[in-house]
Amino acid sequence: MVRSTYQPSKNTIFHRRLKATLVVLLVWSGVSLLHWLPETQWLMLGLTAILTVQTLRMLLAKPVAVVMENEIYLPPVSILVPAKNESSVLANLVYSLCQLNYPSDRLDIWIVDDGSTDETPQILKELQTQFPSLQVHRRESKGGKSGALNAVFPFTQGEIILVCDADAQLPTNFLQQTVPLFQKQAIGAVQVRKAISNANTNFLTRCQQMEMCCDSFLQTHRIAIGGMSELRGNGMLVRRQLLEKCQGWNENTVTDDLDLCFKLYLAGAEIEFVTVPSIQEEGVTTWKKLWYQRCRWAEGGYQRYLDYFPQILTLGLAKETDLLLFFLLQFLLPVGLIPDFLWTIFYSHHPVLFPLQTLLSIILTIAFIAGLYQFQNLQGWSLVWATIQGSLYMVHWIPVMIVTTLKMCVQRERSRWFKTEHRGQNIYINLDNK
Repeated sequence: MVRSTYQPSKNTIFHRRLKATLVVLLVWSGVSLLHWLPETQWLMLGLTAILTVQTLRMLLAKPVAVVMENEIYLPPVSILVPAKNESSVLANLVYSLCQLNYPSDRLDIWIVDDGSTDETPQILKELQTQFPSLQVHRRESKGGKSGALNAVFPFTQGEIILVCDADAQLPTNFLQQTVPLFQKQAIGAVQVRKAISNANTNFLTRCQQMEMCCDSFLQTHRIAIGGMSELRGNGMLVRRQLLEKCQGWNENTVTDDLDLCFKLYLAGAEIEFVTVPSIQEEGVTTWKKLWYQRCRWAEGGYQRYLDYFPQILTLGLAKETDLLLFFLLQFLLPVGLIPDFLWTIFYSHHPVLFPLQTLLSIILTIAFIAGLYQFQNLQGWSLVWATIQGSLYMVHWIPVMIVTTLKMCVQRERSRWFKTEHRGQNIYINLDNK
């Protein structure tokens, strides 16, 4: 049985805060030592050399094409959609889900009305009239997507659980192209490539689409060298027995998907990433919304390292090296820039973290070029210009990571889970003329 609610103890929050503080102090002390004793800078060169080898292996790897053993493998599938105040997008989503090409007797669709205060309940009632197979679970919201998923999970029957966000749009053959992958017992979860449905709205949404292309390239290449793939919440399929083994979704996190990644790998499963099919979702349209969304992603991503250390050191050399590369460049490098900058300004030193900054820039540049070429078919100057824009856009992650890692050092209560607002695009069905 999956627990429906979970409140972290004060000791849990204290230990997380203590770990975060120790990490920051170690990073700042290490950077200061490299400046204070220049002869120790060979340590940075050695670390950079190791990470460069890992980077070259990753970037030069050739992803293996995903082969389905039997495309008529059709186990029961349950689709779970947490929905809190999603009146603007639910009609689109339900229409998309009900058009899926999959045997109806092996498919159950659940919408979790997570304490909505808008017109979501009324819209769901109308949708149930038009689509009798649609099932709705209503609960009083307790502040998070994980809780909504845990609440409905015991009522589902599927061997495979598909989680979608309320703004998702799926092609009709989505399940046919993903579910057969679970014939391989080693695969515990599958994540599909995400695309931005409103990419043409403004600069931010265009860049989010580029970012998804970059992420897809990195995910496939990380898997190719035995590294880790990551779930992205929307469009992720998970084997039921593993969810039960992991006791469902962690309600003490603001990113249920990233936390579940570590739980699945520690349970001995593999996560597959596929570029076809893709699932569409809305991108945020303002810098303010982007900031809140990315801070939540960063906090959840960083928190899982604190929560699952040292267990993650048992995953094997390939995955541990992969984790080291991305943990250093994604989380530790930004916070390390603070003392590096201060030493450089006040003592006229050379920045000691420049080799790692260069390595990160190389990874992102190549991933943008390859991802945009592969998934958006950009070439020539269009590809160059898009890569420049995408690279400049990605700079926002530096202040996001700095604020997040420092916030974790002083945070005395668990963060509240804030949903991303969805505005909706074209409505495929007219509920007033059904």
